[in-house]
Amino acid sequence: MGARLRIFLTREQDRTLLKLRTADVPQKVKDRAEIIRLNAHGWYVEKIAAHFNLTLQTVREVLHKWKSKGLEGLWELPGRGGKSKWGEEDIVFLEECLKKEPRTYNSLQLTQKLERDRNVKLSPDRLRRVLKKGVNWKRARKSHKGKQDPIARANKQADLDMLELSAAAREIDLKYLDESGFCVWSEPGYTYYFKGEQKRLEQTKRRGRRLSIIGFLQPIISFVYGLVIGGVNRKSYIQMMELEALEAQKAGRIRVIVQDNGPIHRCKEVQQLWKKWEYMGLYIFFLPKYCSEMNPIELEWQHLKKDELSGQIFDDELDLAYAVIDGVTARGEKGNYSTQRVKFNSSSYG
Repeated sequence: MGARLRIFLTREQDRTLLKLRTADVPQKVKDRAEIIRLNAHGWYVEKIAAHFNLTLQTVREVLHKWKSKGLEGLWELPGRGGKSKWGEEDIVFLEECLKKEPRTYNSLQLTQKLERDRNVKLSPDRLRRVLKKGVNWKRARKSHKGKQDPIARANKQADLDMLELSAAAREIDLKYLDESGFCVWSEPGYTYYFKGEQKRLEQTKRRGRRLSIIGFLQPIISFVYGLVIGGVNRKSYIQMMELEALEAQKAGRIRVIVQDNGPIHRCKEVQQLWKKWEYMGLYIFFLPKYCSEMNPIELEWQHLKKDELSGQIFDDELDLAYAVIDGVTARGEKGNYSTQRVKFNSSSYG
């Protein structure tokens, strides 16, 4: 029987190999470094092979490479393994498509585009793994930013910034107004469920009417809202604005309502009330067209639908209304602001 294969390390070499345990290097390199250290500390080839579940020949090759090449022998030689079918420029091409093209893509559509435009063939599964580092699979949103007037938006944003500073100094009350809607049926989303089975949400016999909400958000302070069956009409809007005007008059402080240019916000009947409201201390700040992102109440609607109501189907409009009320209350607790529901003269749930 020949002599045992044995490696001898200097203290510096041992420290270098030990540091590879936590270094950003391939796992194979870490394993080879540990094989060398264990052999230097007296482990025989057979014991090391059993410990790593390797063949004796593999362990011997690692030790021989260390003897002949030193630290360099721990890494794979260049050129081994399958050649990549794609290059960095191909991924940049796809990223530019995702950013600039006015459409959505799934992994199959991206592979087809890559093959058609770049003559690069990848499977959808392989492409998902390649894109995983910088691209997420997420829901797209509709947008009207392309229709915005940049000058008008910049001017309005500057004015809104000044109003927010005045509100922060408690010189005025600043509220954000908007309307939104909910349906008894909602689109089912992803859910955790048992393997081999699929969760089914049974739809009710009737789709039901739309439940609309009108709300006034005063960030970190309050959220005042009302619910109506169908759409919010000018009567409901006027009733809410009258209440805000009365409160402004009682407080003796200017109150500004930020809102969009919706038809009920500018109808003839409403315009006739503007002077009266201003006399009471209530003023309206109209946002520029197609600039809904300037209104923070839009985020409240998104969270209310996504976090509080998502994935549910309700028996009727009444159950839906109760769920919305509970959702608004939950949002208020999370945001640390008070909530108040206004009951309309008709077509409301009390």
